[in-house]
Order: sequence, then structure tokens, then C-alpha cells
Amino acid sequence: MNLSRISVVLLSLLVICPAQQTSVNTGKIILRMLNGKTGKPIRRHDVTNVWLGDAKEFSLQRTDAKGEIVVEISNVHPSEIRVLPSTYADCRFKGDQTSGRLVRYSLDDIISKGVVGENLCGKTRISPTPGVLVVYVRPRTFIEGMRL
Repeated sequence: MNLSRISVVLLSLLVICPAQQTSVNTGKIILRMLNGKTGKPIRRHDVTNVWLGDAKEFSLQRTDAKGEIVVEISNVHPSEIRVLPSTYADCRFKGDQTSGRLVRYSLDDIISKGVVGENLCGKTRISPTPGVLVVYVRPRTFIEGMRL
């Protein structure tokens, strides 16, 4: 096969099989909430506090059937996100703390390579996926729930 024929084949493959679109092109990322002990998604239950950029106010967002929240990130400055589960305990810290609201994640890092938060609740840990921020949570204990 000569060079021109190879070029035609490669060009044809690019036209037939375009690159998979990700959240990078759509101005959205996925926030995935997983149980830190089991690794299973937190489905249609957790309401999560989400701060974009330098926002002082948070938006409440509910996970879907896959334990995910699609977050619109167009025109966010600075390019960062903070999240804090409201009905589950945050596995990024020991005990039930609200310090998660102070942890800032770069939207550029999430988009380019994906980010997986700490999991101090168990050994479960998945690999990062571009366009996805994973936060591990766990059900609160009875005592932790009483403090709400």
C-alpha cells in the first residue's frame, strides 16, 4: 500500500469514526456520588450542595438513577467547583464534617483527566474518567443524623 492510499484510509476512518464527544465540548461535567464502602452509586437520593467558581451561594442538585449530577460549567470563573453532600457523610474526611465545602477542584483537571476524591470510608476507588468528578460518601450513623 502506498502513502497516498494509507492517507485516504486514515482520512476515511476519521470521517466514519469521529472522536467520541465528551462533556468538554458541551460545557458540562458529571459529578458522580458513590458509596465509599460499597462503591455503588447513590441513586436518586442524595441532594448535593454545589458551588461553581467564586459563588457564595450553592445550588442543590439531586443525583439521578446512575448516581450522577450533570453540572453546567459554561462561564464559570474561576474555573473550579466545590461540593458537599447534604444527606450523606463525606468520605473525604474522618467523621461527619462539612469541610468538603472548602475543597476546590479544578474544572480544567476534571475535564482533561477526571478527578476522584479521597475515600476514607473504605477501600473502593475507581480510576479517573475525563469529564467526571467522583465524590465518595456514606450513610450517616444514627447519632450523626440526629445532629442535623
